[in-house]
Amino acid sequence: MTAAKIMTTGVLTVRDSESMLDALRLAGCKKVRQVPVLDGRNRVVGVITPRTLMMATLPRYAGKGLLPDVEFAPELPEFIRNIDSLSEKRASELMEKDFAAVLPEASTMEVAALFADPGKHEESVLVVDDRNALLGIISPCDVFGRLWDYSEKKKKE
Repeated sequence: MTAAKIMTTGVLTVRDSESMLDALRLAGCKKVRQVPVLDGRNRVVGVITPRTLMMATLPRYAGKGLLPDVEFAPELPEFIRNIDSLSEKRASELMEKDFAAVLPEASTMEVAALFADPGKHEESVLVVDDRNALLGIISPCDVFGRLWDYSEKKKKE
């Protein structure tokens, strides 16, 4: 089974020139785990994740773990300022440039291994062509569902 067979197509994306506020609205409205960021040639150049948005909006001391108990943090006017500033920042300024991607012919097990890597915590895996153009996206549930179906099929044989 290949990545092309289990990926979801019609992925919601933002352009690298769009504001982070646009990305926030898209991620929040559609409840997506990750929003790929595309350049002018429709190549994936990064991703926006909930973590990206939290790091962009939380006060520095909270996002960097400098204050162990945020409950006792002072009022958070910086948080409000940071939310407001998202309309001025481009997706390219805050996107994560290190993201998981595979070619469509990658095996389901290769994709599963990316999710299981203890050094990373991937929200999803992008499926791209050899030009890095987005073809689809795979969630952990997509992989597990496919492996579960395969297991059930084998039991019946």
